[in-house]
Amino acid sequence: MTTSAGRKARAAARRPSARAARRLSTVLAAVLATVACGDGDAPSRATARVERAAIERIVVATGTIEPAKEVEVRPRIAGIVERILVDDGDEVAAGQVLVEIERELLASQVREAEAALREAQAGLRFAKVEIERERELSARGAASQRARDEANARYERSVAAAEAARARLDTLSTQLSYATVRSPLAGRVLEVHTEEGNAVSPVTSVNGGTLLLTLAGADTLHLEGLVDENEVARLAIGQPARIRTEAFGERTFEGVLRHVAPLGKRIENVTYFEVEVDVTDADAARLRPRMSGDAEIVAEVVPAALTIPEMALRYRGDALYVEGPHLAPSGDEGAGGERAIEIGIVDGDRVEVRRGLDEGEEVYVE
Repeated sequence: MTTSAGRKARAAARRPSARAARRLSTVLAAVLATVACGDGDAPSRATARVERAAIERIVVATGTIEPAKEVEVRPRIAGIVERILVDDGDEVAAGQVLVEIERELLASQVREAEAALREAQAGLRFAKVEIERERELSARGAASQRARDEANARYERSVAAAEAARARLDTLSTQLSYATVRSPLAGRVLEVHTEEGNAVSPVTSVNGGTLLLTLAGADTLHLEGLVDENEVARLAIGQPARIRTEAFGERTFEGVLRHVAPLGKRIENVTYFEVEVDVTDADAARLRPRMSGDAEIVAEVVPAALTIPEMALRYRGDALYVEGPHLAPSGDEGAGGERAIEIGIVDGDRVEVRRGLDEGEEVYVE
């Protein structure tokens, strides 16, 4: 069990559905209108008509907006932070300089290595001249085999010395380049974790190195959320979704279900499944990582269903029925004005009626 998953589960339990609240206000308005049209002198019960409407089976995932890629930037050399060139929230390009580590010592070592390389190359040139001279003398019979062997040995040592000097210069030059920490990707700075003047350790150290910054990639954001185990069987990859965040209120962002975890998580005695919903909206850049939000995943759509308000439902034991001013009794349904019904999708405050009512009939909603 993770702490973040627990927070998501508790948020899902507490947070009222904005969609349900909107639909409820619409139904209440319709009900009040029906009451107002009645006889003002006689007591009346509010009614609603059976109407055809598109209805959706919604599975809600509650969680947070997360970047598709999140990178922790750590130094590749030890040193002192000299300059930090970005702040939290800044947008950065790939290769942009983020942090500079003090480089005077490394720069001095590079200069020494350059001088050593020049010296080794000079020795190599002299060794080449010497070996050519020995070859000319040997061609005239004026050089001994021993002199030729010694010239060849000096040349080989000079070659090795020049190669070693070049390798050391390359190593020091690479380390010097590491003093300039660049962004590995285009994105946004989520957090700067260090300050100028702090000593930092390299990523190769035992502790994994000092964390300098955390970056989020500029590619697709997604909502990581939790779905109750009773709903997960309705989900399928590719289903459309509407994403809402507390920061943007009623503004929705289009999305698509990308992933459903194969293994559930037990959180406070309830099993949840983690899901990921990609934000495909054109305005996705307005969202920020770690924003709280819900994804309303459309698991099923009935385009012209018979619907009634959820508040019209009545229960008698396991039996489900509605009451209405003109509903004729049938069978053993009890007193006049009642009718047993079969329901399907519950969409917020609206309910799909699969059997028992016809379009235009009226039901009581109080």
